[in-house]
Amino acid sequence: MIRYIVFSLVALTLTLFTWLGGGIVAQWLRPWALWLSLLMAEFALLVPEQRHGESLFDARKRVIRGILLDPLTWLSLALCTYLTIQWVNACTFMAWDELSESWKIFSPAFESLRNPAALAYMNTPPAIGDSGFLFWPEPPCAWLPWSLRADEARGVLYWFVPTLVGVIVARHALLNHTKRQLLAFVCIMTSVLAIAGILQFIAGSDFLYWGRKNAAFFFATFGYPNHAACFFPMVMALSIGMLLWTLEHRDVMKCLPARFYAASTVLCAVSGILSGSRAGMLLTLAVTAFSALYIPFRYFTSLPSKLRFAVPALILILGFTVVGTAGFRIYAIQANQAYAEAKALAKTEEELAAVSRLPRYGQVPAVDGVLKEIADTDWEMFIEHPMLMRSGYQGILALRQHADYPLFGSGAWSFRWLNIRYINAEDPEEQKWFENRKGVGQANVHNDTLQYLAEHGWVGFGLMLAIIAALALPFLWVLVRSPAKTVSDVQADRCWLNRLNVACVYIFIATFMAAFHSFIDLIFRSPACMMLYALLFVCAPACVVGTKTTAYTPPSPKPEIPHA
Repeated sequence: MIRYIVFSLVALTLTLFTWLGGGIVAQWLRPWALWLSLLMAEFALLVPEQRHGESLFDARKRVIRGILLDPLTWLSLALCTYLTIQWVNACTFMAWDELSESWKIFSPAFESLRNPAALAYMNTPPAIGDSGFLFWPEPPCAWLPWSLRADEARGVLYWFVPTLVGVIVARHALLNHTKRQLLAFVCIMTSVLAIAGILQFIAGSDFLYWGRKNAAFFFATFGYPNHAACFFPMVMALSIGMLLWTLEHRDVMKCLPARFYAASTVLCAVSGILSGSRAGMLLTLAVTAFSALYIPFRYFTSLPSKLRFAVPALILILGFTVVGTAGFRIYAIQANQAYAEAKALAKTEEELAAVSRLPRYGQVPAVDGVLKEIADTDWEMFIEHPMLMRSGYQGILALRQHADYPLFGSGAWSFRWLNIRYINAEDPEEQKWFENRKGVGQANVHNDTLQYLAEHGWVGFGLMLAIIAALALPFLWVLVRSPAKTVSDVQADRCWLNRLNVACVYIFIATFMAAFHSFIDLIFRSPACMMLYALLFVCAPACVVGTKTTAYTPPSPKPEIPHA
């Protein structure tokens, strides 16, 4: 059982992130996050998994050498150090508490670093119309990375430290078969979570754990629907990939039953749709559509002759059905909108009679919400400013904040406090937009790239990009070279694309979807999604295996018969 200690700790970290609100509640992470990181690192160095015939001493040397030579280690250390400096070197921040009618002071990590000027404001309420917070823009060390609030800057350490330690440990202290078991565990854990979410949805529950009522809609344990909308489709793609990988390798590898991954696929698909997020519906549809095209392409010639034309025909019918339904619904939305506008303008009976002859169609809210957003999108603006996407003015405000603090940013979660200062008071359109928002979604940019760039500057965001490169490039290299290792002749033909490792193909789809989704929402502000994304890169190469060969045993010499 010692060999599974590191595996258990990594799996426990991902499970806690996922089941404790998606990891976004700092109070739930504080008691265990950093301690569990220390425990993972300690056991990875003391009792790493041993290869066959390898001593524990040699295993430790291998793991230590691998960790020290891995660029991911030093980039992770640099990022965690950077975030720690931002936490310690924080401004003195004061927020007005209306209940107690007093200021609450959020000082840096150490009370001795508090700005003395804060004492002058302790008994002075904010003027009418002023914002209910004050901060001193000069941190204790202005030439170092800094943050606006120390407590919020400390919160991201509970995300990045366990995630990065767990990923480094999984890469070097686990062997390939255990990494594949970790991918299987992700499917098992997510299936249980999906069942809990489906039951919760059927029951109409509005409570999270311990009777904590959630003001907004949530699914399973994800307090923000778009985090669930990213997590479940990612695991859905992983389950399909592992299902096909199991079918291809069952003759030479010990695999879990394929029906288990099939059940996980269905549960994750249902959860992605029930998450209440438009993105969840679209990503689930995207994985389904990709599979409907890719699987027959890969395995076409291995199908019986009677099915070789039936499968493409069914896919063609499915494609026409989906495209036709989407086109009709977009037309129905526009027709209903034209009817409502004409009815509002009609004044005479003749005009009302003419309006009554206009086409009207019923609505399906679960679908129309997505299609209406697609129909109403200004695609010209979308193409001209792809970085902003649907973030609109929030993205513009983030760029303005980044322009003021380009190098180090202004610390984690600072956008929520500073964005109001970048509204142009002379622009009535911006003022109207800000009033219409009414504070909804105003704490975030809903674009991870722009938010991390504004809050952590080129230095912090550059380190994050370098870490992603250190994770993704080795995986992509293994994916491209995977056709060189063939296990069976299940692949339909011998073309290069069909010989790509099928599990790695679907993991590429899963990680690509998450990266794309992060441009239109705050996916990587959930430690659960962040750690899953990183673990997929680390564990995917373990699925690229060659044909098992039996070791050659020379025949034993015949015994010589002594002469009489």
